[in-house]
Amino acid sequence: MTRNEMLERYSRQKAQLMRHRDIEDGQAGGLAYAAFATKSAFDQSPAFRGLAHAAKLFNIAAAGVIPILLVLYMMG
Repeated sequence: MTRNEMLERYSRQKAQLMRHRDIEDGQAGGLAYAAFATKSAFDQSPAFRGLAHAAKLFNIAAAGVIPILLVLYMMG
């Protein structure tokens, strides 16, 4: 492989890496925007607030119950 071929390959790979990094940066910004938009929707709607609370309780219960069930399954 010649030096020019290696430089071209390096340039292509670097451009691809930078493009992926830009995409990930954009996704992170989109996630922050979605979080703020969701917070606004929850503040305006009591139904959303109730659903969020129910989901939180479900996750807490699952975090407590699933490990116990897994241990019982492995022992039995």
